[in-house]
Order: sequence, then C-alpha cells, then structure tokens
Amino acid sequence: MLNHTKYSDLTDEQYKILGQNFIEWSNIEFMLGILLSRLLFTPEFLGRTYSDQMSAVKLEAAIKNALDIHCHRYGNSVVSKELSKEIKEILSSVSKCRALRNKLAHYLWMRSNDTEIFGSKMSGRQYRIGVKEDSITISLSELKENHEQAHSLVGQLQRLIIDRLPKIEEEQNLTRQARGTA
Repeated sequence: MLNHTKYSDLTDEQYKILGQNFIEWSNIEFMLGILLSRLLFTPEFLGRTYSDQMSAVKLEAAIKNALDIHCHRYGNSVVSKELSKEIKEILSSVSKCRALRNKLAHYLWMRSNDTEIFGSKMSGRQYRIGVKEDSITISLSELKENHEQAHSLVGQLQRLIIDRLPKIEEEQNLTRQARGTA
C-alpha cells in the first residue's frame, strides 16, 4: 500500500505542492516563535532558544497565555483588546492549517489519480472506510488552496509582528549590562 509502485507513486506536481505546504508550515512555526518572543518582551534570537523546543500546539498555547497576561495583568496597555482578538483569529486559522499539516506529515500517501491523493494512518486497528480520522482524500486544488492560506497567514503574522508589536533589541540588554544596570 506504499506509494512505491508506478500506479501509486505521486506525480511530480503532487510532490511539488506537498513540498510547498511543508515549507509554508515551517514559515508559520517560525513566525509563531517570533510572535511569542515579542509578547514576552524578549529579543527574538534569545526567545528562539525557548520556542524552538516547543511543538506548534505548545507555541499556540503559550501565545494565548501571554495574551491573557497582557489583558489581565497589563490591562491591554501593550497589546490592545483588538490586537489580541486579531492574534487569536490568526491562531484559529493556524490551528486549522496545522491539522492538515499533521495529516500530510504522518499519513501514508499514494496517488488516487493525477488530481488527488489518498492518505491513511495505516494504524494497527481495523481499517474503517469513510471514517475521517483514519483516512483522507485530498485534491491538488485543495492542497493549493491550503498552501495559499498558509502563505497568507505568514504575511499576516509578519505584518502584525513588524507593525504592531514592540521589538526588544539584543543590543538594549548588552548596553545595559555594560553600564552595570540590569
């Protein structure tokens, strides 16, 4: 049932769009790490030492927790209610994107035909036709749409982070340390 026959191997176009989806997901995860760093008032490089160890689910949870702290502890003085709402909406879209990414990464995939692929968990339990958690058929157009949505999410995250959240420069901390003030 692997895709190692000429009838089940994916086409070059199918491989290409899968690769585009994975690359865009990597961009999303990277941007989530930067978002968390900004929310925690940490230089991005230093913040990555923390966020690099986190799964996407944990990154999303940490961001939501940071937003909650900004609301209740800091009274939305840095992150307004509107911005917090916008970030949560983006996270909701990220979560949907992550669900498909996980299937793409963990299911066994084969070509149904030149325009769609079939994926299955191939778990140890009895296969059940039509049960969503066991398998999925997805068309190239759906994969392309997901890639476009993921690409758009990266753009939204970039604009949000760059334009609307304060950046903590590493040099600030180094300069303070050199002056003896912490």
